[in-house]
Amino acid sequence: MSDLLNRLIDEVIEAAGSARPPYPADGRPYIAVGIHDYTTQAFLFGLDFDRYFSDAEYYVEETLKLKLWRHRAFRDDNLLTADLSSSLGYYPEYTYLGMSVAVDALGVAQLQADHPLTRDPDLRLLAAVDFYASGWMPRVLRWHDEIVELIAGRLPVSFGMTWWRGPLDLAIQLRGYEAFMEDVAERPAFARDLLRFITEQRCRWYEGYYRRFGLEHSPGAIGDDWLNVPFISPDFFAEFVLPRYLEIERFHGGIAWIHSCGNQGPLQPHMLKLESLPGFEISPWTDMRETLRNVPPDKRLGFDLHPTEVLLDSPEAAREKLRAIKCACASRTYSVQAGAALLFDSREEYIQKLLRWLEVAYGVFCTPVS
Repeated sequence: MSDLLNRLIDEVIEAAGSARPPYPADGRPYIAVGIHDYTTQAFLFGLDFDRYFSDAEYYVEETLKLKLWRHRAFRDDNLLTADLSSSLGYYPEYTYLGMSVAVDALGVAQLQADHPLTRDPDLRLLAAVDFYASGWMPRVLRWHDEIVELIAGRLPVSFGMTWWRGPLDLAIQLRGYEAFMEDVAERPAFARDLLRFITEQRCRWYEGYYRRFGLEHSPGAIGDDWLNVPFISPDFFAEFVLPRYLEIERFHGGIAWIHSCGNQGPLQPHMLKLESLPGFEISPWTDMRETLRNVPPDKRLGFDLHPTEVLLDSPEAAREKLRAIKCACASRTYSVQAGAALLFDSREEYIQKLLRWLEVAYGVFCTPVS
């Protein structure tokens, strides 16, 4: 292990040990800015992604530098932790189903859009998933083992390439949105079978994952950005997607969270059938008032604010929006996270806008409701 890597580990351990208590201590919601996206890392630091995802030592060093930088730059509730995740980028599950994935120089994921299933609705074009052999899995397992060996026990290393994407996202990537909607109208049995197959392969993959790492089944999270009305309807969700979510819930013993950047509001009454789901995300395109009508008060709410507005709103406009959340959710448990689009040529201006939003947010949520 290099002197630089040893020093970075020491700094991360020290910084994590001195982190302040987590957010519930002063009776306010969790507040954070989201700058985890690879496009942001490319903008801020010019990471060489070809090297980042092929040179384990470079990956670990740069990841630790990013953790330390974030800890020092943003004093929000996303506290620094003394650990690592062995990642090769987002969307690994696409490769497990036979699609190619790459990350370009700007950190943007490039997903294959011409799988053979795109042209021919035939499930025989898909192979059963093998935890050790499908897609990136051989590379992913080697990468994880290499990072664990490099760290030499100084930090815990989690397996960062689990199956997160939901069956709807994957089905639409395999078929294309228009073709899949045509399937729903003209070949509904095929559409159901495709969603069922993907769900079965997810569960099959997790069986291998749990065995490989000696883990018990635990609630799983789902990311399905096509949960977005009007691109899908509530009736479609209830008939085609919800049965698969219920299958995932039974397999894992619960669902921890469901993410979609789209409008989830009209789907929420159906999502409540997932009894283990502890809370609901309010994306920038999901209406807060509709959610408050739909979702019982014992469910946690997670606000993910519009990334453009967070950076462009004046302090007065930001304060008004945050006060509206605070007043409407006074009797609820909730969190507020600000995503951050890349709107500025200047790194310094980008960071300054995020810091300004954080200052406004803490000012709003750390004072009593008036």
